[in-house]
Amino acid sequence: MPNFTYSARNNQGKEVKGKIEARDGQAVVEILQDKGLVVVNVKEQATFDIESLGQINIGGVPMKDKVVFMRQLATMVGAGLPLTRGLQVMEQQISNPMFKRVITQVKSSVEAGKSLAESFRNSDEVFDDVTINLIEAGESSGNLDDILNKLAIELEESKKLQGKLKGALTYPLILLVIIVGVMVLMMLVLVPAMSDIYGEFGGELPTITRVMVAMSDFFINYWWAIVIVLLGLLIGYKVWVDTPKGKRTKDKIIVKIPIMGVIISKMQLAQFTRLLGLLLGSGLSIIRALELTAMSLSNDMFKEVIFQAKEEVERGGSLALPIARSDYYPLIVSSMIAVGEETGELDTVLAKVSQYYKEEVDQATENMSSLLEPIFLVIMGVAVAFIALGVYTPMFQLSEVMGMVVDIKNLIV
Repeated sequence: MPNFTYSARNNQGKEVKGKIEARDGQAVVEILQDKGLVVVNVKEQATFDIESLGQINIGGVPMKDKVVFMRQLATMVGAGLPLTRGLQVMEQQISNPMFKRVITQVKSSVEAGKSLAESFRNSDEVFDDVTINLIEAGESSGNLDDILNKLAIELEESKKLQGKLKGALTYPLILLVIIVGVMVLMMLVLVPAMSDIYGEFGGELPTITRVMVAMSDFFINYWWAIVIVLLGLLIGYKVWVDTPKGKRTKDKIIVKIPIMGVIISKMQLAQFTRLLGLLLGSGLSIIRALELTAMSLSNDMFKEVIFQAKEEVERGGSLALPIARSDYYPLIVSSMIAVGEETGELDTVLAKVSQYYKEEVDQATENMSSLLEPIFLVIMGVAVAFIALGVYTPMFQLSEVMGMVVDIKNLIV
C-alpha cells in the first residue's frame, strides 16, 4: 500500500503532522477523522521516477491558473456541459505541468464515480481544505457553477490582500537596501582609502573619523564573523518561529508594530468576514464554517479567538460574545455579527463588513508608503551625514595645518 503524509488539527486547533500507510487518500481521511482530527491535507509520497522529471514544476500552481480554471469550469457546468467533459477541456487547455497532472487525475477519478471535491482531496495538493469543502457544498446543493464563480472571486480577493502589503513594503525595502549598500561600500572602499591618506600626514584624527575607521577595520577583518552571526540569527529565528510558542509570540508582536500591525490586523479581519460569509452562504454549518475560517487565518491571535468562538457556539452560545471579548476584533465586528444573528442574515452582514475592511486595507496600504518614506529618507540622511563628517572633518583640519605651514615658511623667507 502507498504511504501518505498528512497535516491535520486536533480539537485545540493545534497542527498535527505525520505519515500513514493506507489504500488511498480517502482511507487516510477516514482514519484521521476517526481519531477526532480535522484533515487539512493528505498527500501521497511519490517514489523516484526518471520519467517524472519532466513534470517537475517549481513554484506550484499560480493563483492566476486556479482562478481561470474556476471561472471556465463554472461557465461550462452552468451551460449544461457534463463535469467530465468540462474537466477534459480544461485538461487540454492547462499549460502548467503540475496542474495538468492533477486535472488528469481528477478527471479519471470523477469518471470512476467519485465527486469533484473527493477527487481533488485525493490528488496532489492544489486547493486548500476551504476550497474543497466549498466545492463539496456546491455539488450537494446543485449550485456548483455558482460556487466555482464565488471561489474564483475569493481566490482573487485573497491574492489582492496579500499583494497590497507586499506592494506597500516594496519601496521602503528598496530604500533600506540602498542605505545598507551605500554603508557597506563606504566601509569597504572609501574609508580604508581615506584612512591611508590621512595616515601619511600624521596627527590625531577627529573622534567621528576614528569611530568610522574602527568600524571599517572590523568589517574588513571580521566579515566572516558577521556573516556567521547573521546566518545563525536567521536559522535560529526560523527554528524558533516554526515552534507553536514561537509562531504565537511572533504573531503577537507583529500586530503591535506601528503602521504594519494595523494593516495586518485589518487584513485578518477582511479575510475572516469574507470567508465566513462565503462559507455560510454556501450552506455549510456554522461550526464547520468557523473551523475552516479559523484554519485559513495566518495570525494565531485572530485564529485562537475563532476556535474559542466555535467551542462556545457548539455549546449553544452566541458567536458575537466571544468576538466581543477579544482584544483583536473591533467592536464593529461583534456588533454587526450580533445584528446578523438576530436577523438571520449573518452571511449578508459579514459580506458588508468584509467590503468595509477591504477598503480600509486599500487606504492603509496607500498611506503606508507615504508614512515610511520620510522615515527611511531621514535614516539615509543621517547615514550620509555621518560618513560626510567622518571624511571631510579631517580635510578641514589638514587644510588648516597646511595653511599654517605655508605661513611659517613665508615668515622665515
